[in-house]
Amino acid sequence: MGRLTSFARGAGGVGAVVAYQAGAHYAAATPGAHGLGLAMALVPPLAIALVAAIRSGRRAWLVPVWTLVCATLWMAREPLARQFGWGLYLEHASFNVMMAYVFGRTLMAGREPLCTHFARIVHGTLTPRIARYSRQVTLAWTLFFLATAAISTLLFATASIVTWSTFANTLSLPLVGVMFVVEYLCRRVVLRGEPSSSLFDAVRAYRQSGHSTPAATDRPR
Repeated sequence: MGRLTSFARGAGGVGAVVAYQAGAHYAAATPGAHGLGLAMALVPPLAIALVAAIRSGRRAWLVPVWTLVCATLWMAREPLARQFGWGLYLEHASFNVMMAYVFGRTLMAGREPLCTHFARIVHGTLTPRIARYSRQVTLAWTLFFLATAAISTLLFATASIVTWSTFANTLSLPLVGVMFVVEYLCRRVVLRGEPSSSLFDAVRAYRQSGHSTPAATDRPR
């Protein structure tokens, strides 16, 4: 039952991302859909900001500030709508840079690599092979997100908005899936004979980690 619930939540999250990307690509590829494009660029960060403001102990002034920002954006909606592509690009690039930072900072000396942290939750004590491999996987994900942000930037600067959107909104998510499959196949070869784990185990490890960064402690590398 726990696995089914995790799968349902994961599928719901992926569905929401797919719906967002479909809407963003439609706005980028359809002449006259600037209003939709602006909504796709602004609604997600504004929604996140509102939730953060409500949960904050300073909500008494953060929520009014959020309302003021929304009112300002509404008054400037026409010129902003003509440049909505910038908003979509900044969301895509900044998300991938942020993910690269989340993985990459755990590779610093004295920290436990993020994938090693997840592997420890799944397996408990890690063998040197698993610890070394999980560090390499953490580096691979860091480079993957950096490369995605770099390609997004290059296409946005040199190609049409439709070409950029095709990469950012129709190829990026499948590429993440390809990355998972390639990593899984590599793991089966490199860690042959070691304890194995499934995708459900990885999801459960992420949830059990409390979405927190691994502690800066000495771990086997």
